[in-house]
Amino acid sequence: MLFFYFLTGYTALYLVVWLHEVGHALLYTKYKCKKYPFQVHVPIYLFFSTPQPIDDEMVEKLTKRQFFNVGLAGIAMNLFVGLPISLVLYNLDSQPTLLLFFIYSFALFHLVEAMTYLTISTLFLSGDIVTVQYYQPLLRIPLFLLGISLAIYIFFFILNSPSEWHLTYSLVILLMMICMGFGRVLFTYKHKTI
Repeated sequence: MLFFYFLTGYTALYLVVWLHEVGHALLYTKYKCKKYPFQVHVPIYLFFSTPQPIDDEMVEKLTKRQFFNVGLAGIAMNLFVGLPISLVLYNLDSQPTLLLFFIYSFALFHLVEAMTYLTISTLFLSGDIVTVQYYQPLLRIPLFLLGISLAIYIFFFILNSPSEWHLTYSLVILLMMICMGFGRVLFTYKHKTI
């Protein structure tokens, strides 16, 4: 049964990362830099996921504001999907099942991805927050505060989940935060966006 829980959690995480990239891709499509918004690059190991393929020549023509919008679109997608599902789950009293574990994980991982961008990537400038720095550096402050608020909400959301999942979620989130933070810094320096 542990294997099925692992597979279910991984599937939820993969879909979260895929949707994050689709968030970017939707705006790239709007700005004529991409043809198919649901065609994104998310490898099985999740690191170095991107909204590729995109038209680099068209990206060069984006304004600072458009580049900023594209950068925050992934985080917005995470919040747009994760918050409503988590609010429904917060008020739901159900027995733990594999399906419920998937839905909880899906909502939680969306929130954690957004929270890590808003906190870790804001403190150690990396990932999508680089676009904020280029557009309006002072916006990093309210985004960081939003990230801290989200972290508090995540804490209570985990406490509200079935008690047998508390330790697992706590450990997974810690691991996600380390991997996401480290991965974004590597990605940022690899692509020389700072």
